[in-house]
Amino acid sequence: MNLKIIIRSMKPFYYISLITTYFLGAGLVQYVRKLTDWSFLIQVLLFQLLVTLCIDLLNQQQNLLDKKNWPEKITVSEVRQIRWVIVLISATLLTTITTLFITWMVNDILWQGLSVLLILYAVLAGFYFWTKINPKFHPFLLFLEVVQFVILPPALAFFSQSNEPHLLLTLIIISLVPAFLAYQLLIQIKNYGKDMQNDVPSLVVQVGWEKGMVYHNALILLTYVLFAFIAILGFPWFLLWPVFLTLPIGLVEIWLMERTRRGGKPLWRVMQLATLSVFFVPIYLIGFAFWIR
Repeated sequence: MNLKIIIRSMKPFYYISLITTYFLGAGLVQYVRKLTDWSFLIQVLLFQLLVTLCIDLLNQQQNLLDKKNWPEKITVSEVRQIRWVIVLISATLLTTITTLFITWMVNDILWQGLSVLLILYAVLAGFYFWTKINPKFHPFLLFLEVVQFVILPPALAFFSQSNEPHLLLTLIIISLVPAFLAYQLLIQIKNYGKDMQNDVPSLVVQVGWEKGMVYHNALILLTYVLFAFIAILGFPWFLLWPVFLTLPIGLVEIWLMERTRRGGKPLWRVMQLATLSVFFVPIYLIGFAFWIR
């Protein structure tokens, strides 16, 4: 039971997003300049994973302060024990994170720009935790999640191997943001009733489920508009064109959401799979192209 509660604090979508976007950034380095240090590349990824895990554990520890978040048939002493275990694990993670950063500084591995990005990642993760435990700031969670799991990971991967920016990095990050937001809105739409009941001020609760559906569909379309736009701005077409093979999946998702908005039975699993495909399949296709070219 204790282990299940701890594991429940981790959200697979975020970790997979972090890892895949990170290796997309690493693939871009391989494509434009070649990787120089595999060991450091993995260490920077580990840094981000540990920071994210630490924040998730601390958030779970905070949630257990409220009895409504307790599993059934659990005693007060068991909850207290779980919270102490979470604190000990979090302290170990924080020590490891700090040790990694100090080791890099002592060995003169970090350059100024990368140091700023790493510190920014940790600070934003702290803001993310603070926002999650303050319900009135929940609408800002989407912005922090975009930065933490879509924008910074590929940037950290790229700048861990290069100290010179590249236009393709900016273009690829821009194109991924709408699909990530579309999936997050889908989850909020799915949980709309429960969030209303529990007074969770999510973005969809703030704007209404119907507008949330419209925004979701608009973000799916914007994803492919941006892919076309970055091609015009100079992103190599031979790397980008396979992404448009997923356009029919995006159109199906829009149709399913519109069908639900008009009163049809929602097919949540199909819709989640479709939206995940709109986000992850382009990452895989572009990343694969980067690595093999």
